[in-house]
Amino acid sequence: MESDSPQQQLMVLEGVPEAVGGVMETLAAAGHAGFLVGGCVRDLLRGQPPDDFDLATSARPEQLLDLFPHAVPIGIRHGTVMVPTESGPVDVTAFRGGATIEDDLAHRDFTLNAMAYEPRQQRLVDPFGGRSDLAKGRLRAVRDASARFAEDPLRALRAARLQATLDLEVDPEIEQAMTEAVVALRKVARERVRRELASMLLAPGAARGLELLRRTGIERDLAPEAAADAPAVVAALPPDLELRLAGWLRGARAASILRRLRFSRRSVQRVERLLRWHPVELDVAPSRDASVRQHLKRVGERNASALLALRRAELLHVGAAQSQQAALELGRIAELEAAFERVRRAGKLALQRHDLAIDGAQVMRILGCEPGPVVGRALRHLTDRIVEDASCNTPEALNALLEAWAEAGKS
Repeated sequence: MESDSPQQQLMVLEGVPEAVGGVMETLAAAGHAGFLVGGCVRDLLRGQPPDDFDLATSARPEQLLDLFPHAVPIGIRHGTVMVPTESGPVDVTAFRGGATIEDDLAHRDFTLNAMAYEPRQQRLVDPFGGRSDLAKGRLRAVRDASARFAEDPLRALRAARLQATLDLEVDPEIEQAMTEAVVALRKVARERVRRELASMLLAPGAARGLELLRRTGIERDLAPEAAADAPAVVAALPPDLELRLAGWLRGARAASILRRLRFSRRSVQRVERLLRWHPVELDVAPSRDASVRQHLKRVGERNASALLALRRAELLHVGAAQSQQAALELGRIAELEAAFERVRRAGKLALQRHDLAIDGAQVMRILGCEPGPVVGRALRHLTDRIVEDASCNTPEALNALLEAWAEAGKS
């Protein structure tokens, strides 16, 4: 690194926080080389604020722990410690593959991630043409794609995520290496797979990412029987992870797939709920306010809007032979959307017990009872009545309904 080579350029990259620069100053003062590396350099070149900062250094892990007393050895086997700073945690890793930054970059995944930046001397180290590939919107592997994916098969999924996020053209060599990586990818921790999938599905180009996974056989291995139109449908949905998962996994064993990928129980349950009530128009009569309120009570207001979006996205991508029927169904979706809005405008919806104008303590006073199952049954009865007629959600009306319920002997 003594002199600039054709692979090193002098340039100023704006956006490096002072605290991150302080970590690098500490390394330099101790005689160690330190470089910003990976995604943060890529994002700085794009003029985007990085989500996090990674450093590569000539210092060994034990030296890092001496230099930074508050550092946490998060991956000591791989030479990584996390240094807390005012700008967030900074992962600092010893050079991989040799004693220089070029050795380290040679073992990174893609050329646009195989760049390093040294802010003090304003040097960009780019031995594999990552800056040019970034400008051209091209995703290429560092040297041999198959060798890079053999080092970490998750890189096959990362390729799809980067394509979806940055709108890149994927090099044919990468696509071939992805096909070869299907079996090895099964051995990667499901949590890591889940994180890449989630990021890809939320990206602006999620459709292109899914299509790439489909062409290379990775999708078939992760989610057999995923919907044929999934890429187009997912792209038409708002960036709501569970909603996009539902759009992807229509027709598949969604819950089983998501559990295997270690999605949270909450996410699995919401996707199940969305698919249970899909298509939305089968379960509600838009001309009847009581039916609309009952539907909103069953699925929740957030899910009701999501179900409309899911069905609309699906109908917009049906085949030409079904276009006339799809147009009719889209009209019905518009009616439902108008019905939901009409019911919302009519006043506060009492869809759950906590929406009622009286609570459990008041129920006990009215009925003259102690806490117990009777109170729960009474609250359920009142909620059902209010779903049928929202105008009854006043303390006076609920009091009368409750007394009538008690007199009827249902307590």
